[in-house]
Amino acid sequence: MAKPREESIRTFVCIEVPASIKERIDALQRELRRIDAQVSWAKSPNIHLTLKFLGDIAASRMERVRDAVERAAAEIDPFDIEVGGAGCFPSAHNPRVVWVGLTQVPEPLATFNARLEDELAGEGIASESKRFSPHLTIGRVRTPRNARRLAETLIASGFEAESFRATEVIVMRSELNPQGAVYSPQAVIAFPSPSGHNRALS
Repeated sequence: MAKPREESIRTFVCIEVPASIKERIDALQRELRRIDAQVSWAKSPNIHLTLKFLGDIAASRMERVRDAVERAAAEIDPFDIEVGGAGCFPSAHNPRVVWVGLTQVPEPLATFNARLEDELAGEGIASESKRFSPHLTIGRVRTPRNARRLAETLIASGFEAESFRATEVIVMRSELNPQGAVYSPQAVIAFPSPSGHNRALS
């Protein structure tokens, strides 16, 4: 008798961003929609600062993934992130992804990301080969039609800087359906305060 196929969970690690930033991204998207370009826009309530996409993880490995993220966060105090500016990947001449960025990568975020890569590599999850470049994806360009005009408008509009405090990191499940992705937290792991202890909420 064939062994039942184990459930897999499409997983990523992210930091939540406040509603005020999501509302401003929603307004920016409305402005950009006026351009006749073919873009799949991210739903603003679903926008997160994604740090690591893990892909499909067997359900039986999720506890080990949560433990790895908790170890990576163990000595990281809460820190400030400043969202600001906007751009495109790979370039404004050939945009495929449009995003809102960070004014800079804060040192605690860079440290956490490096530890996260190391801890997950120890669990058999491949390290990211690209340079760490955190951003908020707001849309994916589907065809070249008016894409360059879209990119120019986005860059000209920019995104005024706004800071928030990162106090926790989320292990998130992503389920794809015809209406778009549905996200559900699998664990919420706090960055410990200087006098506190880390914790994971499953």
